[in-house]
Amino acid sequence: MTIVANIQVGNEVELIDQHIAYHLALGIDGFVIADMASVDGTTERLNRYRGDKRFVIRTYDMDSLIDENGPRTAEIGRWMLEATRDHFAPDWVVRMDADEFLYSASTLDSFLSTLDAQATLQIERRNAVFEADQTIPPLPCTPAALSAVSVVAQPVKTSGPKYGMDDSLPLILTEVGPKVLARPGQISAYTTGGHAVLDGMGARQVGPVADGLLLVHFWFTTSERFLRKARFTAYAEELLSRRPQAVRGWQWSRWAGIAQGDAATSEAAILQEYHRQFPDAATLDALRCAGTVRRVADYWTR
Repeated sequence: MTIVANIQVGNEVELIDQHIAYHLALGIDGFVIADMASVDGTTERLNRYRGDKRFVIRTYDMDSLIDENGPRTAEIGRWMLEATRDHFAPDWVVRMDADEFLYSASTLDSFLSTLDAQATLQIERRNAVFEADQTIPPLPCTPAALSAVSVVAQPVKTSGPKYGMDDSLPLILTEVGPKVLARPGQISAYTTGGHAVLDGMGARQVGPVADGLLLVHFWFTTSERFLRKARFTAYAEELLSRRPQAVRGWQWSRWAGIAQGDAATSEAAILQEYHRQFPDAATLDALRCAGTVRRVADYWTR
């Protein structure tokens, strides 16, 4: 069984090398990467992988990412799938972002060998969580290292309108949507965000949850990364405001709002949002005792 990763990455200079190293160690056979107008050094890091037959990389500038209808994410997804089929012809493709690390309860190859003719499966995505006032550890480069990371195993479901009325719960404890594992020959595109797929007729397909696979979402790592990403969301939101029909994630819109204003005021607001995502020791212990937070290795323990 062969599997290729389809990755969209934007301004993830701290993560991209670790993401690639980890997934090579996991058993990913190839990568099709869309570089989404990165300006922080990500593009230069990705350029070092060009020429390696395991990588197909395309760099988009901002003008090519957004047209009169909004972000061209569907078109980018179709390109990734086409490149996957043309260059690798794999059995499976997994759609990820650079801050997501795939974990398999068994070896990845053995997991894939158990699957039937299902065209697509959902992979649950859970937020990695770290204790307040602690140094963020290096991102894992092996499955053994990832297995020791703590995740929010029982997140709270919410929505943009609901969270807008009461944002007292840190976002790190909320549920994020799944990503997909699919047979590239049986799908034509990804939906926005890569949370589902379209079949050859353009119909949305949602498969069952893949029991034994998990995406660990490193949503909040360093403050420098979050500052940069929040300010980029404000820039992107300004571009999208001219296209009211464009689909946008409510979390991104929240951060874009926080990043408004002069540099000093917005930095203080962004950092306040950032620090909320790290529970203190007592809170984290209570979350562990309740089973809300678990190590990745214990995720399927009930």
